[in-house]
Amino acid sequence: MEKPTSDIKKAVFCFEYVERIKSELIIAAKLIDVVNGLKGDEAAGAKKMMSSFFDAIFAEIGMAQNVLEVKDFEEAGKRVTEADQKMRENKSEEAIRFISEAISRITTSGQGAIETLREKGLL
Repeated sequence: MEKPTSDIKKAVFCFEYVERIKSELIIAAKLIDVVNGLKGDEAAGAKKMMSSFFDAIFAEIGMAQNVLEVKDFEEAGKRVTEADQKMRENKSEEAIRFISEAISRITTSGQGAIETLREKGLL
């Protein structure tokens, strides 16, 4: 049975959001390692910037959730919030673990979209 065009459009949007958010989360994990190596005022400033970056990722996930209505995006957003909290508590390993969980949720949410796009020869 042929998939409706709306399903294909939704799959494209989902794929785009998934890839962008995964990239942002990978960057966040790398930046946490940098923040972890800083001391004093540098660390305090870096944590403020990281919290702003986490807020931006959370907003991106929220937009994806609103457009796509996929539960895994909501769960990923919760993990990002938890990662931000752990980073501010100087618990970088736990923060990275929450980021990894968010990446997993985001990746899972995109599997159906990837299958749809592959079926149509778009990937």
